[in-house]
Amino acid sequence: MGESNGMAMRERRSVMPMALKRFSSRLVIPSLLVMIVSAVFITSGFEPTQASSAPVLVRGVTSDVLAWRHAAPATLTIGHSVAGRSMVARRQGLSDAPKVIVLIGQMHGDEPRGPDVVREVRRLAFPPTVQVWTISTMNPDGSAAHTRVNAHRVDLNRNFPFMWKANASSATYFPGSRAASEPETQTIMSFLNELRPDLVVSLHQAFRAIDLGPAKARPWIEILSARTHLPIKDVPCNGICRGTMTGWYNATFVGAAMTVELPRNVSAKQAQIYARAVRSVAVALGTQVPQPSPTPSLSPSSTPSPNGSPTPSVTPAPPSASPVAG
Repeated sequence: MGESNGMAMRERRSVMPMALKRFSSRLVIPSLLVMIVSAVFITSGFEPTQASSAPVLVRGVTSDVLAWRHAAPATLTIGHSVAGRSMVARRQGLSDAPKVIVLIGQMHGDEPRGPDVVREVRRLAFPPTVQVWTISTMNPDGSAAHTRVNAHRVDLNRNFPFMWKANASSATYFPGSRAASEPETQTIMSFLNELRPDLVVSLHQAFRAIDLGPAKARPWIEILSARTHLPIKDVPCNGICRGTMTGWYNATFVGAAMTVELPRNVSAKQAQIYARAVRSVAVALGTQVPQPSPTPSLSPSSTPSPNGSPTPSVTPAPPSASPVAG
């Protein structure tokens, strides 16, 4: 058992993106734990149902995560594909901005318009309280070949270690030989574990809708729907949604992940509209940053306390702003 675990850790370490090693060598073990725990559940035969599956880990932002964010450069090669193509993440905003959004333009190589939206997002300015990380594609091999799957012919959105299952309804949705078997999946898992964003937005085509998603993503889903005029629907997975990136992230981290299905055809003007919708979400997310409470002041008519000294009446802090559509 110990020897097999050691071998698994060495195998994970060998595929860990070199750039992340340079900036967070002390954080490699937390990243590996996500994969190792998932592998233990899979190999032990554990298979939660859609209704009853509970997250193995629920991870929030720690001091180590904040240190990693601060040290990471604005342009970071986070890993490589099966064929060795680079996977690059870029940051807009300050590295110490307290709120974080990740936008993934493409997971399936035959869905080409998401990177157009990413290109437009990179031209925008964002509030100082939010840093926005963008990844044009997490499947560069599929993008080059114009195929849904990666170079191993694996559907990356069936390969994540949450409710993963070995069989697939067709070769189009082949989930891989095991959960998180693909270097692209491992790269995204490692990056998101290091960064732990408040929100992950994954762009797809061409269902023309925003997935209903979990309750914790609902405020941002509603803003995007209002800004893009894309309806909110339960996006089908050709069966139970197994091994999806958003499912894994929502079950593992405090932050939320959501799926946006763009139309089949996206004009340059529409790409700009979708990019500005992402900015609207960033503005709303930025308003959630806690503000200092006002200094308590004594009311002229303070109420005597039992020991005879007046009990100060504290002026209440204004209610925190909540995101609103429009």
